[in-house]
Amino acid sequence: MKEIAEELTGFFTQNNIPVFGIAKAASLENEPSGYRPSDMFDSTKSILCLGIPVPKGIFKCQEKSGWMYWRAASIYYRNIDAVLMQACSIIEEKGEVAVPVYGCFPYDIKGKGDFWGYLSLVRLGEAAGIGKVGKNGLLFHSQYGPRLLLGGIVTTASLPEMAWPEKDEEGCPVDCFVCQEQCPVKAIDKKGKVNRVACIKYSMRSPIFSNLMKAGNFRSEDVQMINHVTAVDDHSMYQCIQCVSVCPYL
Repeated sequence: MKEIAEELTGFFTQNNIPVFGIAKAASLENEPSGYRPSDMFDSTKSILCLGIPVPKGIFKCQEKSGWMYWRAASIYYRNIDAVLMQACSIIEEKGEVAVPVYGCFPYDIKGKGDFWGYLSLVRLGEAAGIGKVGKNGLLFHSQYGPRLLLGGIVTTASLPEMAWPEKDEEGCPVDCFVCQEQCPVKAIDKKGKVNRVACIKYSMRSPIFSNLMKAGNFRSEDVQMINHVTAVDDHSMYQCIQCVSVCPYL
């Protein structure tokens, strides 16, 4: 399977993907049931994660940064998803099976606003060696800090473990707590545990989702369906990206 890895490396390089890595699927089998590589399909052997950095200027636009990030994320997630689909086709042309783990949605919604991706891309990125989970719950990369947008692949192909470019990812500096101290809703504790519901309620805005949250009488399945078809990409607004904007290691 070395040939597939080499072809993927060339493909990602040609498509301006500066960061990616491959790991054994078994490295994420301790994730919660329903959110492991083997829950995507049987016989999974490898996982792949790639990242694209959002320009640091997006986070420095002061009061305009939320709108700027909204547009950047809408563009980048589409690009990431398209690259993932093509990469899966490269793998499947060799007789294997591959499924993308999309950069943004679809996802499960549990209770009142707890979003769960089908596979944790942050954990996937850490397993693939392209960063460490940072104190704000995002993947922290040695060059790009916490500003990578991620996508992944789960496949039956037994690919060689690798990280591109090869670096010793050490994660957030141990003495930095800026993101935690400046979170406007105190959603990040000193141990790096993120209150996802508090974060999402404050940071994400979509007209229909917001109204459903206020109504209080709905099923998670209904919110999930409506949110996917009316409140993604251009239809959602990121009101807060403070934990990235204040990071001194952008």
